Amino acid sequence: MYEFSIAHDTPDWVTEYSSEEQADTNLKTRFFDSVAESWDRMCHYDERKIRFLLQKLEMQPGDSVLDVGTGTGVLIPYFRELNPQGRVVAVDNSAGMIRVARQKFGEDSRTRFLILDIEKEPVPERFKHIVLYSVFPHLEHKIQTISRLVNENLVPGGRLLIAHSDSRSRLNEMHRRKNQSVCQDMLADVRRQAGDFSGNGLNVEEAFENEELYYLLLSGK
Repeated sequence: MYEFSIAHDTPDWVTEYSSEEQADTNLKTRFFDSVAESWDRMCHYDERKIRFLLQKLEMQPGDSVLDVGTGTGVLIPYFRELNPQGRVVAVDNSAGMIRVARQKFGEDSRTRFLILDIEKEPVPERFKHIVLYSVFPHLEHKIQTISRLVNENLVPGGRLLIAHSDSRSRLNEMHRRKNQSVCQDMLADVRRQAGDFSGNGLNVEEAFENEELYYLLLSGK
């Protein structure tokens, strides 16, 4: 297993919301909209971890990628390192995040950015790879959403990667303490999560977590 030094990839934001705002179903999206312009300054990413995680996909030149929860397009440069010519569709339900991503990477003609809620709106295409980086805890219907992505959006033999470049305990504590809009967005023990996926007919190739990483790799049929 790859050895990493401690470098936690978590944002430094702290925001308080009233109980009335917490009840708003759009609160989470509004929060991410509000921090989109400053997101890249607040978050710190370990490039070695990201490259290690993406290696799990065994991406080849020309492969297509669906980037779910792209945010400000954090993964786009890493996709291009591995796959300069492949088609990338990057989606996020935060218009603010997509606006920043387009400002950064809008000249990349092979990358398309969409404002889209992956839990409510279908993507009418299939891809070799689907990546959910630093977004999985924010899904309201985790099993249903991942099942639909695997069954409707992966090509046969394609792979879906759920990945975090930090530990479950640290991420859960950050969500619990720092913002009411995400305070219930938790990662489960990776073995339990893998079991839930398998129990719903999904093929889990790999599930791993330690103090540095958390990831699950699923494959299409």
